[in-house]
Amino acid sequence: NPKPTTIEIQIQNCVATFSLGLKDLNLRQISQRLVYTDFNPPKFAAMTIRIRNPKTTALTFSSGNIVCTGSKNIDESLLACRKYTRLLQNAGIKVSFKDFRIQNIVAAAHCNFRVDLNNLVDTVNGFCSYEPALFPGLMYRVQVPATPGAKPNLVVFIVFQSGKCVITGGKNRIQICACWEKFFKEILCSYQTQQNNGSSGRSGKKT
Repeated sequence: NPKPTTIEIQIQNCVATFSLGLKDLNLRQISQRLVYTDFNPPKFAAMTIRIRNPKTTALTFSSGNIVCTGSKNIDESLLACRKYTRLLQNAGIKVSFKDFRIQNIVAAAHCNFRVDLNNLVDTVNGFCSYEPALFPGLMYRVQVPATPGAKPNLVVFIVFQSGKCVITGGKNRIQICACWEKFFKEILCSYQTQQNNGSSGRSGKKT
Protein backbone atom coordinates (compact mmCIF):
# COMPACT_ATOMS: atom_id res chain seq x y z
CA ASN A 1 0.00 0.00 0.00
CA PRO A 2 1.27 3.51 -0.77
CA LYS A 3 2.32 5.60 2.21
CA PRO A 4 -0.24 8.26 3.21
CA THR A 5 0.61 11.78 2.13
CA THR A 6 0.70 14.21 5.04
CA ILE A 7 -1.83 17.03 4.89
CA GLU A 8 -0.11 20.42 5.03
CA ILE A 9 -0.61 22.52 8.14
CA GLN A 10 -1.37 26.25 8.18
CA ILE A 11 -0.11 28.42 11.04
CA GLN A 12 -2.97 30.50 12.43
CA ASN A 13 -1.38 32.37 15.32
CA CYS A 14 2.01 32.88 16.97
CA VAL A 15 1.99 33.92 20.61
CA ALA A 16 5.17 35.67 21.69
CA THR A 17 6.34 37.39 24.85
CA PHE A 18 9.06 39.97 25.45
CA SER A 19 10.18 42.44 28.09
CA LEU A 20 10.51 46.21 27.89
CA GLY A 21 13.28 46.20 30.47
CA LEU A 22 11.36 48.70 32.61
CA LYS A 23 9.11 47.88 35.56
CA ASP A 24 6.23 49.85 37.06
CA LEU A 25 4.90 51.22 33.78
CA ASN A 26 2.20 53.87 34.11
CA LEU A 27 -0.28 52.26 31.73
CA ARG A 28 -2.89 54.98 32.12
CA GLN A 29 -0.42 57.65 31.12
CA ILE A 30 0.88 55.60 28.21
CA SER A 31 -2.63 54.89 26.92
CA GLN A 32 -3.24 58.64 26.70
CA ARG A 33 -0.15 59.11 24.52
CA LEU A 34 -0.79 56.31 22.05
CA VAL A 35 -3.54 55.64 19.52
CA TYR A 36 -5.06 52.19 18.96
CA THR A 37 -4.97 51.44 22.69
CA ASP A 38 -7.56 50.21 25.15
CA PHE A 39 -7.07 50.39 28.91
CA ASN A 40 -9.86 49.64 31.37
CA PRO A 41 -8.33 48.56 34.71
CA PRO A 42 -11.61 47.46 36.37
CA LYS A 43 -12.06 44.89 33.59
CA PHE A 44 -8.50 43.88 32.74
CA ALA A 45 -5.12 44.81 34.22
CA ALA A 46 -3.29 44.98 30.89
CA MET A 47 -3.34 47.73 28.28
CA THR A 48 -4.16 46.58 24.75
CA ILE A 49 -2.25 48.01 21.78
CA ARG A 50 -3.02 47.15 18.16
CA ILE A 51 -1.14 47.69 14.92
CA ARG A 52 -2.28 46.95 11.36
CA ASN A 53 0.96 45.72 9.81
CA PRO A 54 1.53 43.03 10.87
CA LYS A 55 -2.05 42.82 12.16
CA THR A 56 -1.45 41.95 15.81
CA THR A 57 -2.48 42.75 19.37
CA ALA A 58 -0.15 43.37 22.30
CA LEU A 59 -1.20 42.97 25.93
CA THR A 60 1.04 45.31 27.90
CA PHE A 61 1.40 44.84 31.67
CA SER A 62 2.70 47.32 34.23
CA SER A 63 5.52 44.85 34.97
CA GLY A 64 6.99 45.68 31.55
CA ASN A 65 6.05 42.32 30.03
CA ILE A 66 4.15 42.15 26.75
CA VAL A 67 2.22 39.30 25.12
CA CYS A 68 1.85 39.62 21.34
CA THR A 69 -0.74 37.59 19.42
CA GLY A 70 -2.09 37.44 15.87
CA SER A 71 1.00 36.99 13.70
CA LYS A 72 1.15 34.15 11.15
CA ASN A 73 4.82 33.24 11.52
CA ILE A 74 7.82 33.82 13.79
CA ASP A 75 9.45 36.51 11.62
CA GLU A 76 6.19 38.45 11.53
CA SER A 77 5.85 38.09 15.30
CA LEU A 78 9.37 39.41 15.87
CA LEU A 79 8.71 42.38 13.57
CA ALA A 80 5.46 43.21 15.41
CA CYS A 81 7.13 43.06 18.83
CA ARG A 82 9.89 45.42 17.67
CA LYS A 83 7.26 47.81 16.30
CA TYR A 84 5.44 47.89 19.66
CA THR A 85 8.72 48.73 21.37
CA ARG A 86 9.35 51.52 18.86
CA LEU A 87 5.85 52.94 19.40
CA LEU A 88 6.51 53.25 23.11
CA GLN A 89 9.95 54.76 22.51
CA ASN A 90 8.46 57.32 20.12
CA ALA A 91 5.97 58.24 22.84
CA GLY A 92 8.86 59.17 25.12
CA ILE A 93 8.93 56.01 27.26
CA LYS A 94 12.48 54.79 27.84
CA VAL A 95 12.03 51.09 27.12
CA SER A 96 14.13 48.46 25.36
CA PHE A 97 13.47 45.21 23.54
CA LYS A 98 14.50 42.15 25.58
CA ASP A 99 13.85 38.42 26.03
CA PHE A 100 11.76 37.73 22.93
CA ARG A 101 10.31 34.20 23.04
CA ILE A 102 7.71 32.25 21.10
CA GLN A 103 5.45 30.72 23.73
CA ASN A 104 2.89 28.98 21.55
CA ILE A 105 2.14 28.40 17.89
CA VAL A 106 -1.41 27.50 16.83
CA ALA A 107 -1.79 25.69 13.52
CA ALA A 108 -4.61 23.94 11.68
CA ALA A 109 -5.02 21.15 9.15
CA HIS A 110 -8.00 19.46 7.52
CA CYS A 111 -7.77 15.78 6.59
CA ASN A 112 -9.56 14.51 3.49
CA PHE A 113 -11.30 11.86 5.58
CA ARG A 114 -13.46 11.64 8.68
CA VAL A 115 -12.02 10.26 11.92
CA ASP A 116 -13.47 7.61 14.24
CA LEU A 117 -12.85 9.39 17.53
CA ASN A 118 -14.60 6.77 19.68
CA ASN A 119 -12.35 4.00 18.42
CA LEU A 120 -9.27 6.20 18.66
CA VAL A 121 -9.79 7.12 22.32
CA ASP A 122 -10.54 3.49 23.26
CA THR A 123 -7.38 2.22 21.57
CA VAL A 124 -4.83 4.80 22.67
CA ASN A 125 -6.28 5.60 26.08
CA GLY A 126 -3.75 7.41 28.23
CA PHE A 127 -2.50 9.71 25.50
CA CYS A 128 -5.80 11.40 24.76
CA SER A 129 -9.16 12.43 26.16
CA TYR A 130 -12.57 12.66 24.51
CA GLU A 131 -15.76 13.87 26.22
CA PRO A 132 -18.19 14.61 23.36
CA ALA A 133 -20.93 15.72 25.76
CA LEU A 134 -18.64 18.56 26.89
CA PHE A 135 -16.58 19.29 23.76
CA PRO A 136 -16.76 17.76 20.26
CA GLY A 137 -13.00 17.50 19.81
CA LEU A 138 -10.61 14.79 20.94
CA MET A 139 -7.38 15.98 22.59
CA TYR A 140 -4.19 14.02 21.93
CA ARG A 141 -1.06 15.07 23.80
CA VAL A 142 2.55 14.56 22.72
CA GLN A 143 5.52 15.28 25.00
CA VAL A 144 8.31 16.87 22.97
CA PRO A 145 11.83 16.18 24.33
CA ALA A 146 14.06 19.02 25.44
CA THR A 147 16.42 20.50 22.88
CA PRO A 148 19.56 22.59 23.53
CA GLY A 149 18.46 25.81 25.16
CA ALA A 150 14.80 24.78 25.40
CA LYS A 151 12.71 22.89 27.94
CA PRO A 152 10.42 19.97 27.11
CA ASN A 153 7.01 21.11 25.95
CA LEU A 154 3.63 19.58 25.24
CA VAL A 155 2.08 19.65 21.76
CA VAL A 156 -1.69 19.08 21.76
CA PHE A 157 -3.75 17.93 18.78
CA ILE A 158 -7.47 18.74 18.87
CA VAL A 159 -9.21 16.44 16.40
CA PHE A 160 -12.82 16.63 15.19
CA GLN A 161 -14.83 13.90 13.47
CA SER A 162 -14.87 15.98 10.27
CA GLY A 163 -11.10 15.56 10.01
CA LYS A 164 -10.34 19.11 11.09
CA CYS A 165 -7.34 19.36 13.43
CA VAL A 166 -5.96 22.17 15.55
CA ILE A 167 -2.38 21.96 16.83
CA THR A 168 -1.22 24.00 19.82
CA GLY A 169 1.82 24.17 22.08
CA GLY A 170 4.54 24.12 19.43
CA LYS A 171 7.56 26.41 19.66
CA ASN A 172 8.58 26.47 15.98
CA ARG A 173 7.35 25.24 12.60
CA ILE A 174 9.91 22.41 12.34
CA GLN A 175 8.77 20.98 15.66
CA ILE A 176 5.09 21.23 14.74
CA CYS A 177 5.56 19.66 11.31
CA ALA A 178 7.55 16.75 12.75
CA CYS A 179 4.90 16.04 15.42
CA TRP A 180 2.08 16.43 12.91
CA GLU A 181 3.61 14.08 10.34
CA LYS A 182 4.07 11.34 12.94
CA PHE A 183 0.58 11.86 14.39
CA PHE A 184 -1.08 11.95 10.97
CA LYS A 185 0.59 8.84 9.55
CA GLU A 186 0.69 6.69 12.68
CA ILE A 187 -2.59 7.68 14.35
CA LEU A 188 -5.10 9.53 12.21
CA CYS A 189 -4.72 7.39 9.09
CA SER A 190 -5.44 4.30 11.19
CA TYR A 191 -8.82 5.65 12.31
CA GLN A 192 -10.31 7.11 9.14
CA THR A 193 -13.91 6.16 8.50
CA GLN A 194 -14.81 7.62 5.11
CA GLN A 195 -13.81 10.33 2.67
CA ASN A 196 -14.61 13.82 3.84
CA ASN A 197 -17.53 15.23 1.89
CA GLY A 198 -16.65 18.81 2.80
CA SER A 199 -19.11 19.10 5.67
CA SER A 200 -18.41 20.99 8.86
CA GLY A 201 -17.19 19.54 12.16
CA ARG A 202 -20.73 18.54 13.14
CA SER A 203 -21.20 14.99 11.93
CA GLY A 204 -24.30 12.92 11.50
CA LYS A 205 -25.01 9.41 12.69
CA LYS A 206 -22.80 6.61 11.49
CA THR A 207 -24.20 4.14 9.00
